[in-house]
Amino acid sequence: MKRILTRILMAAGIAGPFVAHVGARDDRMIANIPFTFIVNKTMMPAGRYQLTQSDSSGSVFEVQNATGRTIFVLLGNRIGSKSNKASITFACHGKRCVLAKIAPPDSSTEYLLGRDSVERNLHHPFGMTSMVSIKLAGR
Repeated sequence: MKRILTRILMAAGIAGPFVAHVGARDDRMIANIPFTFIVNKTMMPAGRYQLTQSDSSGSVFEVQNATGRTIFVLLGNRIGSKSNKASITFACHGKRCVLAKIAPPDSSTEYLLGRDSVERNLHHPFGMTSMVSIKLAGR
């Protein structure tokens, strides 16, 4: 029994790094955002941002600016069959913008923040907003 367990652990030790390397994807994207915006009720300054899909379902994103400040955002609503344009989209009213959608490159799925969440962060009804999209670049 001990011998079988040793063999299983050795096989896992040898295969483990290979499997982790094969499964690793580079899901990082870059966006240059020219205005301040809100993510998860946090105001973020204009600048260059790195976005990373953080889970296997793809609906959790890590948003990090050049100074290393990181916010995690859950974009639960998924829509398939998007156009091939990789972008990050904001709902804006006046000078207040909220991250509303991420459409990653090489993906047929868009990830959306719920309408209620957008309205709550904007402090304004969604129907009276402008949508601003910014191109995403793969890293």
